Amino acid sequence: MTLPLKSVANSFLQADFRDGFASISPMKIQKLVYLAHGWNLAINDEPLISEKFEAWPYGPVEEELYHIFKQYGNGPIRDYAKSWAGNEEKAFVVSDANSGFYDIFNRVMQKYGHFTALQLSALTHQPGTPWSETRANGWPEIPDDMIRDHFRELAAHGG
Repeated sequence: MTLPLKSVANSFLQADFRDGFASISPMKIQKLVYLAHGWNLAINDEPLISEKFEAWPYGPVEEELYHIFKQYGNGPIRDYAKSWAGNEEKAFVVSDANSGFYDIFNRVMQKYGHFTALQLSALTHQPGTPWSETRANGWPEIPDDMIRDHFRELAAHGG
């Protein structure tokens, strides 16, 4: 179930906007998409998105997502990531019919949705995380197999 990156991010934003206010910052959207990707790797043994996360100083970052939302700085994201459809830009979300995605989405939102961006960043920076191991080895990309194994370990311990 590899999904378009922008649709995954927009699904998190849609839930946020539905609450009547924008509260997800660029850092938080990075972490939510990363967590969804990790849980999908652990549970379904396949990537959620085809793009790779990199080990940046402030945690796992997907570079395209960074460039899409960097204009918001530390503030809330106020609009969807757009894609060209014919001759116009549109915002796409993951279809409600995709129950596999929404099982992962709901798990992530229930477990992590109330965390701040800084709390999520701290969570991904802990010793032994894929981010910390990748940084220690000097690799630019965080390998999906390392992410999968980490989230399987979390699942084994009730995470």
